[in-house]
Formats: sequence, structure tokens, C-alpha cells
Amino acid sequence: MSKVTITNNRPGGFGIPGGPVIDGGKSLTADAKDWNEVKDHPVVAAWIDAGHLTVEGGDTVDDASDDREELKKHATELGIDYAKNISTEKLKELIDAKLAL
Repeated sequence: MSKVTITNNRPGGFGIPGGPVIDGGKSLTADAKDWNEVKDHPVVAAWIDAGHLTVEGGDTVDDASDDREELKKHATELGIDYAKNISTEKLKELIDAKLAL
């Protein structure tokens, strides 16, 4: 199974939603499948965007980021308004709903 390494670049701890706390300056190795379930959480996404968390490994992590940017671009082209911290799954649902019309 594919693994990811999540590094907390801040001095304080960070609690993964529904999971463990990563102490400041420390790393955690997790299954990519488990990571994929929480990576789009608004707080997790914000910490990654700000550089507070670094994620390495896993064959879907980098692809997912590119997919998310493509979804945002597509949503904008379709005239869909969405919150900046929307989950990737919800964004896909909004696009699908718009295309179904």
C-alpha cells in the first residue's frame, strides 16, 4: 500500500481530523488511503497551502492537487460560486449538478 509522510513545519502540534497529533517539527507516516480521506478538510488544506504541512509520497497526492486546480478552473468557467475552502468532493458535486442541467 502507498504511504505518505506528513511533516508539521510549525513549532506547535497539529491534530489530523479524526486522527493523531503531529508534534511540531515532527513527521508522521500514514497510508495514502487514510490521507486521501482527510487531505481536503478545510483546515488541512489551509495548512498545506500556507506551508505549515508538507506531504511527500503517495502516488495520488500530487495528482489530487492538480485535479483540484482543474476543478476550480472548470467551476469558474461554468459560473459556479464556491467557498475557497470547499472540499474537492463537494466541488465535484457542484460541477456535476451544473452539468446535469
